[in-house]
Amino acid sequence: MPQTTGLYPSDRQWELEGKGSPHPGVLIGGPGARSKQIEYSILAVLQVGGAMAAIWWLFTQPTGWVEWSAFISGYLIINYGLSCGFHRYFTHRSFETSLWMRYLIGICGQMACQGSVKKWAADHRRHHAFSDELGDIHSPHIDGHGRKMGPVKGLLIGHLGWLWDNAHTDMRLYGKGLVGDPVVEFCHRTRWLWVAFSLVILPAAWALAFGGPEHVVGTILVGGFLRTFIFLNGVMGTNSLAHYFGYRRYHDVGKATNNWFIAILTLGDGWHNNHHAQPRAASNHISWWELDFNGWTIDMLGRLGLVWNIQRRDKNRPVGLPEAQQLGGEPVLSFGETSKKDELVA
Repeated sequence: MPQTTGLYPSDRQWELEGKGSPHPGVLIGGPGARSKQIEYSILAVLQVGGAMAAIWWLFTQPTGWVEWSAFISGYLIINYGLSCGFHRYFTHRSFETSLWMRYLIGICGQMACQGSVKKWAADHRRHHAFSDELGDIHSPHIDGHGRKMGPVKGLLIGHLGWLWDNAHTDMRLYGKGLVGDPVVEFCHRTRWLWVAFSLVILPAAWALAFGGPEHVVGTILVGGFLRTFIFLNGVMGTNSLAHYFGYRRYHDVGKATNNWFIAILTLGDGWHNNHHAQPRAASNHISWWELDFNGWTIDMLGRLGLVWNIQRRDKNRPVGLPEAQQLGGEPVLSFGETSKKDELVA
């Protein structure tokens, strides 16, 4: 049988039938697909295996402020790097900043252990270009080839399964401004160094500085591996849960929703419907309960003069009309949803 890069039967069949690209900007198979599968497999094994070991440690060994302070501080660092850096800066250019700050947010983002900023930002650009339609990279409604999926398979593929399909992003189209950028290329080349620093070196140093050698293993497991695993699921939940469950203020941006649970895990990125309505806006905050700590962080950096030209929301942006099936009402899966009548009037 001819060799394919498809790990899923339907993906192998796609390659064997020679169907090629399902949409401009989407590549099927080849070294790019295999490289993606290998890299994400390594990252998944590290984080899942380390998180399982951390859970075992929590049930069998005492932990204290050293381990949990490393968890909290590390969580804030990688959240800042990925949410404010990878997402709002490198992908959407929600603000401008200096060269040294670009290196800082790029490195902090790499510490989230979610792959290269170059690939991450290009993939996310493609997601916005074709949200929940043919061409989307990680929708819970259609796979990377544009085939519709049921809710169970869709949520699994949209959450993590897309990492191992054989569809990948054409960097010639979505990598503009990323490929060749010295900061992006530096972060890309050194990404495995920052994985080791995030998971092992930083938490070990934290344990030695604030506790002692007896805290090193527990701090690595809790403040390194468990921390990145929980944050990973928050980010991936934005792709899956926040395109299925929650409420929608804007009805012309695909199926992206505002999901309070994901907003907590990502410190503001879970207000995903707000984000899709105005991707370049530095903040997702609209209603009082939609707390966006990432947007506030960017605003604080702006007041300090560390970032500038911050993109603000257009308060007069129309909400659009609900889809036909929404007019009969949908279950409210998150607090704070306005009624369909109120949205139409607005």
